[in-house]
Amino acid sequence: MSGQAVTLADVALAAGVHPSTVSRVLSRPQLIGEPTRTAVHEAVARLGYVPNRAARQLAGGRVGSIGVLVPDITNPFFAQIVRAVQQGCRDAGQTMLLADTDQRADEELSGARALAGSVDGFVVCSPVADMKGWRSVVGDTPLVLVNRRANGISSVALDQRAIVELGVQHLRDLGHRTIGVVRGPTAYWSSRERDRVIRTLDGITVLGPVAPDFQAGIALAAELMASSVTGVLAFNDVQALGIMAGYRAAGRSVPHDLSVVGSDDIAAGAMSDPPLTTVTAPVQQLGVTALQLIEQLIAGGGATDEVSLPVSLTIRRTTKAAARGAGTHLARRGEPQ
Repeated sequence: MSGQAVTLADVALAAGVHPSTVSRVLSRPQLIGEPTRTAVHEAVARLGYVPNRAARQLAGGRVGSIGVLVPDITNPFFAQIVRAVQQGCRDAGQTMLLADTDQRADEELSGARALAGSVDGFVVCSPVADMKGWRSVVGDTPLVLVNRRANGISSVALDQRAIVELGVQHLRDLGHRTIGVVRGPTAYWSSRERDRVIRTLDGITVLGPVAPDFQAGIALAAELMASSVTGVLAFNDVQALGIMAGYRAAGRSVPHDLSVVGSDDIAAGAMSDPPLTTVTAPVQQLGVTALQLIEQLIAGGGATDEVSLPVSLTIRRTTKAAARGAGTHLARRGEPQ
């Protein structure tokens, strides 16, 4: 239509249906029969109609977008989750809107406020803001948490207990007796869950909390070299790779001077030299499951689901048997709070 914006009514006239039917085809296509859907989509394409998302939302329809918030998009763990959600949205004809929160509670909530009028629901990865703040921002908008639990909110998380137990047991099986476990940021739910496990273990040197990034791992290497630790479970793979880099820069080597176990199994870990032993997480499945949960809520499913995904140990070459007599001194410092 030359010189004028195409309206919903124009599409309805061209398709021979009522305007409300056009609205339902665009917002809830599963409610409309195939012949009518085809007629409407053909009219939309022929006329070049662009739906007004704000108007659709005011009318109670879906806007066709999912908001995803992550604490650090440069971390491959979160990048994999984002990619899985994005692929699912693409396959469903939806849009994904992304915000990086820089591991800050205020950025989380301000990012959610900015997206609130443009999405049908939120998938939030490792959030650190309190749930009262989240509920005040999102209101009735569906919300799914990744790697965090909260009463009354659907979530999908990794088995944090198993991460600690698998990593520590592997080092013990290799004969290590003074084992370090690195705590992550105290604001992370996953860190607090791991702390509960760490408290129950004997002969553990507790390090941190330490930021879950490469530079923090490099800095941590000096502390490890000054300790009696012969094997360490890092908070994640990126941090573990930083520890390895710190040892390399000091003229030491992994696993000769320190056995290192990571957590997540990002691609860079398998490509490192030596390849990283790690606790493997089904990271892509985190994203797939999160999208399934948010779609169920958006469609009207009222049940709250708490999904826990299992992890497994992948042994590569950053761990080896402890030298005879090494690690006989049991240390326990930096107790979890």
